[in-house]
Amino acid sequence: MKQLGWSLLLAGLLAGCAPAVLRAQPGAQLRVETRLATAPLNTVTGERLYREPGPGALLIQTDRPAFVTSLLVPAQGGVRVLPAGPVRSGETVSLPLPGALGFTQVFTVASLAPVDLSAAQGARTLDAAAQAVQAATRSLGAGAYTVSTTTYTVGRFGSLEVTAPLPGAEVRVNGTLAGRTPLLLPEVPVGSVVVSVSRPGFTDFSQRVNVQPGTVSAVRASLRPITGTLQVTSGVPARVIVDGQPAGQTGPDGLSLALRPGTVGVNVVPLDSALKPQNLLVRIRASLTTTIDCAVVAGDYTCRTP
Repeated sequence: MKQLGWSLLLAGLLAGCAPAVLRAQPGAQLRVETRLATAPLNTVTGERLYREPGPGALLIQTDRPAFVTSLLVPAQGGVRVLPAGPVRSGETVSLPLPGALGFTQVFTVASLAPVDLSAAQGARTLDAAAQAVQAATRSLGAGAYTVSTTTYTVGRFGSLEVTAPLPGAEVRVNGTLAGRTPLLLPEVPVGSVVVSVSRPGFTDFSQRVNVQPGTVSAVRASLRPITGTLQVTSGVPARVIVDGQPAGQTGPDGLSLALRPGTVGVNVVPLDSALKPQNLLVRIRASLTTTIDCAVVAGDYTCRTP
């Protein structure tokens, strides 16, 4: 997907760098406006793409009676010359567009007199097409023709199905918010994408997926609770109770517990009934260790948090 994004950027730059003869002409005596007959898809990756075969048609309008021909420049293959014929002032003409995968540029030439652009048919470069336009319009008077440029991209799509152990987790595709689990995304451009799943209190999940045309790629996100560590040490054996639930017994190395972040009540109960149990409130912090040290001092059993 990253490669497609760069290709779209490069294609846009190329369109802006078209030879001067294929741009709107300064001082033109007429104007030509073009737009695509259908809208592209707003994909989850943020790209505006058409499904095959493409937008279907180009809508053309001029402000004066004109003769119109479009040059379609696909990503692969030669230029195709598409005559639209005479166009009346203010009339909207629909010019069918052939299917073409990838980035396509359409240069629509409108002139006050007929021009023959057939020499551009099959041209392999913009420069070759521009030379054909320049030769055909050389005999026209100043300002007797102008050009409108239209670009679009036709892509292929697959689907993504994203699930997680808990519903409502946030899903992003290439960093763009796509929805929440469980989620089915039917309009994902083919290629490599990064699917990220997150939910407060849980570790983030990320997976690179190669989306294939016409298939469903499944992503099963594993979300693990974010925890902190409670480490309890005691000079004498003791039972540990956390929020009223038995959690274990201290040993020579103490007792280590993975707990969700927040404030918890901890009871440390010595096995020697002659010693007084200790009750504490401690704060568990994500990814950090909270320590409780207990010992018998001058006959009294005490616990402290350093």
